[in-house]
Amino acid sequence: MPNWLSFGVPEARRFVRTLVACTLSYAGARLAALPEGYWALITTLVVVTQPSLTQALGTARDQIIGACIGGVAGVLGVMATQRGVAPLAVFAVALVPLAALTAKRPAMRLACVTLVIVVLIPAGSGPPFQRPLHRVLEILIGVTAAFIVAAIWPNRALRTAHRRVADTLEILRQFVDLQLSGKADEAGAARLETLSVQAQQALDDALQEAEREHIIVPLRSRRSDAIDKAAPFLRRLHSDALFLGKALSNGRPDEYKMHYREIGRALQTSFAALKDALSDTKLDPSKMERVRECMRQLKEALENKRANDGERDVANFVVGLIVTDLDALTAAIYPSEPPSTP
Repeated sequence: MPNWLSFGVPEARRFVRTLVACTLSYAGARLAALPEGYWALITTLVVVTQPSLTQALGTARDQIIGACIGGVAGVLGVMATQRGVAPLAVFAVALVPLAALTAKRPAMRLACVTLVIVVLIPAGSGPPFQRPLHRVLEILIGVTAAFIVAAIWPNRALRTAHRRVADTLEILRQFVDLQLSGKADEAGAARLETLSVQAQQALDDALQEAEREHIIVPLRSRRSDAIDKAAPFLRRLHSDALFLGKALSNGRPDEYKMHYREIGRALQTSFAALKDALSDTKLDPSKMERVRECMRQLKEALENKRANDGERDVANFVVGLIVTDLDALTAAIYPSEPPSTP
């Protein structure tokens, strides 16, 4: 089946959110007896279809601000038309600043739409200033319905954050492995560096979204919430990998392969174990124990390397930094349990 035809749990969640939000929006517009209540539904669809609660909040804010600005401009336009100015002339003059605003902030394009509805579409037999007020009320109802649904069923940003950490660790594992190999693969190193930066940015976005979710879903005192502590350690590991490449830039791959074979293998195992443990929000004691065992073996490999090497060069120092930062990341996510009191 093509990817665009697949319909899994995330799609089902968005489907239900959209239907429920539209139902709430329609009911609210009917209760308020708004003659053009369909604008509430349009606003709901624009907001609720955003992929995350953060983006939904931003879109809702811009929709409200844009509608209010357009409504104010529309009121001024109605006042001008009542004094005999042609509606088209009023619209042309008012559209210039609103178009400039939309060019700067495209999300506020509803200001121009509101101006069109208020100034150019006949208002009927009601009071001339009734339509701007109705327009703003419709926007507020639509935004409120979308926000209620987005708050009740937020996207699982915390789970996404765990996946982003696992992705970053996998990229860094490959990055460190490439640097320790001593191969002159500048294109491969540049590609992994870019992927690492992108993965870390995706993690920052997921963590920001998780903070939004926690406005409604209180923080839980579980290991899964400690994922926000990973970001600074991942940035340090990224810098370590870059530093390691510079330290091993004299082009002796065969020598590096032998010299760093044991410590390189232990680093790869530790990266893989930590990635596996952090790929899910559920705490798995067996995976946690494997991470700690891998870190113990990694520290032993580092001590053996320091004991066997006759000299301490920059590369050895950087490898030590990687081990230290990887251990600090493990301790931050999996803090040692305090000893129980009898």
